[in-house]
Amino acid sequence: MIVSNDSTDAALFVKVSREDVVKWDRKSIVEALLRETTISPELAEKISKEVEETIIKSKIKFITAPLIREVVNGKLIEYGLEEERKQHTRLGLPIYDVDQMLISRNRENANVPHGPEATNLTLAESIKKQYALLKIFPPEIAVAHEKGDFHLHDLGMIDRPYCSGNSLEYVKKFGLSLPNAISISKPAKHPEVLIGQMIKFSAALQGNFAGAIGWDAVNLFFAPYLVGVDNEKLEQLAQMLIFEFAQQSVARGGQSIFSDLNIYWEIPKHFIGVPAIGPGGKFTGNNYEDYIEESQKFAIALFKVYKEGDGLGRPFFFPKPQVHITERLFKTEGYEDFLYLISDVSSDKGNTYYVFDRGETAKISECCRLSFKLEKSDFEDAKTPWKMRYSAMQNVTLNLPRVAYEAGGSDERLFEIITERMELMARAHVYKRNFIKKLLDMKNQGPLSLLSMNRDGEPYYRLHRATFLFGMVGLNELVQYHTGEEMHESNQALKFGLRVIAFMKKEAERLGEKYGLRFVLEQTPAESTAYRMAKLDLEHYRDEALTVVKGIVEKNEIYYTNSTYLNVGVPLSPIERVKKEGMFHPLIEAGSLSHIWIGEARPDPGGIASFVVKTFKNTQNDQIAFSPEFTSCLDCGRTTRGL
Repeated sequence: MIVSNDSTDAALFVKVSREDVVKWDRKSIVEALLRETTISPELAEKISKEVEETIIKSKIKFITAPLIREVVNGKLIEYGLEEERKQHTRLGLPIYDVDQMLISRNRENANVPHGPEATNLTLAESIKKQYALLKIFPPEIAVAHEKGDFHLHDLGMIDRPYCSGNSLEYVKKFGLSLPNAISISKPAKHPEVLIGQMIKFSAALQGNFAGAIGWDAVNLFFAPYLVGVDNEKLEQLAQMLIFEFAQQSVARGGQSIFSDLNIYWEIPKHFIGVPAIGPGGKFTGNNYEDYIEESQKFAIALFKVYKEGDGLGRPFFFPKPQVHITERLFKTEGYEDFLYLISDVSSDKGNTYYVFDRGETAKISECCRLSFKLEKSDFEDAKTPWKMRYSAMQNVTLNLPRVAYEAGGSDERLFEIITERMELMARAHVYKRNFIKKLLDMKNQGPLSLLSMNRDGEPYYRLHRATFLFGMVGLNELVQYHTGEEMHESNQALKFGLRVIAFMKKEAERLGEKYGLRFVLEQTPAESTAYRMAKLDLEHYRDEALTVVKGIVEKNEIYYTNSTYLNVGVPLSPIERVKKEGMFHPLIEAGSLSHIWIGEARPDPGGIASFVVKTFKNTQNDQIAFSPEFTSCLDCGRTTRGL
């Protein structure tokens, strides 16, 4: 007899510390049914007797708690009590699946290494996914996700928000003072200590968010600690910051911390006139524009480290440097040399992400493309920059090719289906928000005590500033199926794609007013979702999907084109790609990105710099990155360019 003392099985069998085995007691079934479901005591008693009879007739000598629960659930189904069965069900995995998880690498997330912590993550996520689809979301939303109408991201992390944007000023002002910590650190007096606190806080935040941990204006906020520091020490500090982030295998499943550093060459307009916080968390008496020299030197030092790579010359995957390109940059002395340096890093290692902040636009960026555009109230917060903390609560991604299949060529029906699906997606956001709010309301006694801690008059997680993301996969395939042409093949096809995204933006705004939430579109980084949706559509809409799906069907190496991208397999010129893809970016408020694949080539840094400037000045593109190809030797670890 296998017994357990966990919350699911305690009423059936009790495993005490000496591993004793208690005797069968039918009353335990009655107690469990009354505790966990809404059935009457009379029916619970009747079911327990029938279960007992079944077990006695089986002549089984040893029985497990999960088997008892299965028999009870079978009886609940016989009585037509499906909702009660769901309340009484047990979450878990088949032994075969656990075997596979223990010995096989996680294919879902390339950032997760293979090891015991990764196994723990995969097992935990599996249970939480089941919990989310049974408990958090109603059946119509759960079924829409499971059959692939849309995708609820990070279900395995249902008890935390998605991504976050953070300010180093919070750490500088309050030190490392976390709820339930066994020790507390005062505000740092030295840059090395500040780096340590930033890394540790990032690791703690990673345990409370499903996605990236972004840091705003890092070189600028470090600057007051760098007065009088010589170039040698400055480069050592830059090395310390990047290597410590890159080598912290402490995040979920033993990952490195999924981190992003926002970097400015100039002083952003919203930080001009803002009093600077320096060592010990004290105001220095100067404003941030007084530290532009130190800020720029640190930016240069950081990119020298990125250019050199790790101990074997390999590129750093984290933290990602997000350089903001603004009109002010081109008016700031020395920008040409800095632009050449970061372009040289793009050519050699591919690290640099170029974030375009045109006009009065300002963003805090994280992940590969997610960014939060600052509003009027945020510019007011910039006067007290430790309050500049932002988050996306959840991402729900729409399967656009399926919409086209179901519309059958009708424009009217196509937009009706999008409306219906987005309504359901909006409701999914409401359920997630309500669940997270419930956890936050528990404050220091709850699982999100770090996010509910209050050091400056409001919780660290500012729920009123959370955004809720509508993503999309396969716009190119929707257009291809509906019009007969891919988006790169004609202006008519491209315009129809723009029409679809403009409609989704308008729907997001309408739903935002309806539900009182900040709904925005995001260009979802959804490579695994693009595969999942293509696979499901080949099962359920095979004839339709075969006409547009990308990849090799015979090998099951299939996918839809991600988000609003043009077909990645088509050899378009980089100029044409950034112009056409950039036409979608103004409609996608939560961030967009164009990748420029450079393969094994090493473009001239001056050419890359010129391309960046032209993209900024002549397109609507939100963000670009240059992506080279690498081959790493699994034996010696050496990395070379090309495949």
